[in-house]
Amino acid sequence: MPGWIILLFLGLSIMGCAVSPTLHSPGAETLTSLLEPLVRKPYEMEHKQLLAEKEAQQREIERLQKLLAEKEAQIRSQQVQQHEKAKQLQETTSQAAHAQVKLRRLATRPAAASAIAEVEMVMEDLKSSSIAEGEQVLQTQAQRLLNAATALYAEENYASAVDHAAQAREFVDMVTGNRGRKNPDQVTIALQVPIPVQAANNINLRQKPGLRAPVLTILQKDSLMTVEAYRGDWLQVITAEGRTGWVSNTLVEAQLGKPRSAEEF
Repeated sequence: MPGWIILLFLGLSIMGCAVSPTLHSPGAETLTSLLEPLVRKPYEMEHKQLLAEKEAQQREIERLQKLLAEKEAQIRSQQVQQHEKAKQLQETTSQAAHAQVKLRRLATRPAAASAIAEVEMVMEDLKSSSIAEGEQVLQTQAQRLLNAATALYAEENYASAVDHAAQAREFVDMVTGNRGRKNPDQVTIALQVPIPVQAANNINLRQKPGLRAPVLTILQKDSLMTVEAYRGDWLQVITAEGRTGWVSNTLVEAQLGKPRSAEEF
């Protein structure tokens, strides 16, 4: 073996002996024990902060979930109450209509003639005055019902003639009633005689009268409903499915079919 290689091994051995005591000396271990807490402490603090933020977020999520559940329960309760009120209103309306049908079945020729003549008179008074665009729609509906009443009278169907004449009078009263009130858009007037109508086009059934009111549903063209009250140019109706809402009086037209018999109520 060459001599320079022997010298190289001897040098490495001497360096190893010099370094090893340094790495395992008590001073190095003391330095490591001092540095370890300094390195670990920021990590532990950051870890604790993250845990605290996570717990706070979890509590906030639980609070929001509880609040959402409470709101959903309130909405369900309100929906049940509205359904019950609509059902009660429908039952009351059916009972009133049942009584009205019984009375109209007893209508005689003189009673029908008198009802038609009365509406013709108020219609003439209405035509002699200036009529606004919105009132023109109501007048047209009244005239259609009056014409139907006259035709039914000619057919000796006096009960139906009285019924249509009464509905025509309600439309006329809407015009005169709105004229006589200072703020017609703020007063709801119940009809004495419910008016069967149908949608002239696809229309919005709104929660309250007004174009900004929430839309409850869209009624398809020819959908049947009954007018129970009015406020200004808006009609409060009950749909064939029993839903209550408001529609514009310009978007419906009166039904000219024969009134239902008492057995149908």
